[in-house]
Amino acid sequence: MCCIGFIQIDEKITDFLLLPCLSFAQIDSTDIIIKRMMDGQKIIGLSLAVVRNGRPVVNKGYGLANAELNVPLTTKTVIRLGSVSKQFFSTAILKLMEEGKLTLDDGVHRFFPDAPQAWQAITIKHLMSHTSGLPLEGPAYDNFTIQPDLKIIKSAYPLPLQFKTGEKYQYCNLGYYMLAEIITQVSGMPWQQYIHQTLFVPASMNNSYVTDFHLLIPSRASGYMHRRVTLITAYPMYAIRPSGGFLSTSSDMIKWEKIIRERKIILKKENWEKLWQPFVKMSDKAESKEYYGFGWPMDEYKGRKIVVHGGSNPGFKSVYMRFVKEDLSIIILANTSEANPHAIGFALADYYLTN
Repeated sequence: MCCIGFIQIDEKITDFLLLPCLSFAQIDSTDIIIKRMMDGQKIIGLSLAVVRNGRPVVNKGYGLANAELNVPLTTKTVIRLGSVSKQFFSTAILKLMEEGKLTLDDGVHRFFPDAPQAWQAITIKHLMSHTSGLPLEGPAYDNFTIQPDLKIIKSAYPLPLQFKTGEKYQYCNLGYYMLAEIITQVSGMPWQQYIHQTLFVPASMNNSYVTDFHLLIPSRASGYMHRRVTLITAYPMYAIRPSGGFLSTSSDMIKWEKIIRERKIILKKENWEKLWQPFVKMSDKAESKEYYGFGWPMDEYKGRKIVVHGGSNPGFKSVYMRFVKEDLSIIILANTSEANPHAIGFALADYYLTN
């Protein structure tokens, strides 16, 4: 026998799905937070992982992976990570460094000998930290066109640097195209294959894939957005972007969290630490505590140190946040453009850090 549960939230009654007949004390607070915020942000589907003290305390799907077919979203649903993928590229670069195949101070002319003279000062560490001075995107990039990374990189050759290399932080997807091409050159295999073999396989991430629109991927989520009040399918991205190159599941991301928390395999511990060492301040504001390392930003939330990266593609939003001293990690993957996973993550953090 079942009944409809109702919960008082923000001075209004909110329908809380079809629940077994339980007392309010038995209803999970995480579900209440997620339901409220999914409703407010018009999110179609979402997967959530919460890892506390190294133990997964939540791994759950909410809503729909496919609204047309009424397919529930689960912990095995494959969702675009967007720029949460950047950490995989920076980790792969550090792995190649450990193997003695490159250094972080290598200039880009080693890998792109025909690059303009203005790029002379740019090194690998500038690409990883968004301090190169290069533009956000290569002008040849087109969501609807599959083309070699090198073509997109070379399309930026005629453009002037936007600031002196190393002078400041400015987010740059083009830099991660260049890192992908460097991985391909140095490893002798396509960057997606190297990352799969070197990172995903040791982590047992069996349901993480490159963002190939045409590849048949089991349990892949559809992406959605709203046109005013009407829900529509998000437009497809045929291009494979190294700056946001992977799809994954909440279950696989829990496995990755275990790897980076324990720091025992893939990289030496001291090289794992390089990812989260502040390299450049992200804001000119004196009071700002935002820094970028290698593929990861760092900040504070209510006085607590946090390492956090978001991701965005048409129809998809994500966030991966790690409260370092509190040993709390929250990973959210959503299949709706209007989602604000940072807000959801901080609401969950407020709950878990006080309970």
